[in-house]
Amino acid sequence: MAITKQSMDMAIETIKDFFKNLLNPNMKIEDIADVVSSRLDSVIIEHEKNGLHYSAGKFYIKAADEQHFQLAFEMFFKDDNDKWHKLANESELRDISLLEKGAAITVQKLKIVEFPISAPEIKPEVIEEKIAEEKAAAEENKTVQEKFEDITGVKTEKEKIEKPAVSTDKGEK
Repeated sequence: MAITKQSMDMAIETIKDFFKNLLNPNMKIEDIADVVSSRLDSVIIEHEKNGLHYSAGKFYIKAADEQHFQLAFEMFFKDDNDKWHKLANESELRDISLLEKGAAITVQKLKIVEFPISAPEIKPEVIEEKIAEEKAAAEENKTVQEKFEDITGVKTEKEKIEKPAVSTDKGEK
């Protein structure tokens, strides 16, 4: 199968939202690696369906600064003409408080935690099922504001809402 502009455009669309709704609060490094693993397997399978052959890759958890970290990956594929294709993506900056305390310390000290990406060894249906479960779990953890933003595409500012003063006066005089 030849690699076309359409299949490459589809590949780019596949990875745009790769890191969206991925993290839950208080995650350990191993938990993140497990969640990302099924998504990476899905990306590899999708690209192999489009005629590319997976070769190698790495997944990273990187300290961006004292308060933030990023997730990133890079993968390398070959097409039938032995031409190399690199697929890479990185998340937006994430607040370090999303990580479990030990994980946050590890990421801050090491600066980069790296995992090799191996070719998937499980069936595509199982990967699709795991991803659907992860998305459902992430959806449950969204705030009303995040759900509104997803539906409308409109980003809103979080405003501090003051509680109204509670009156103990019952109107009696």
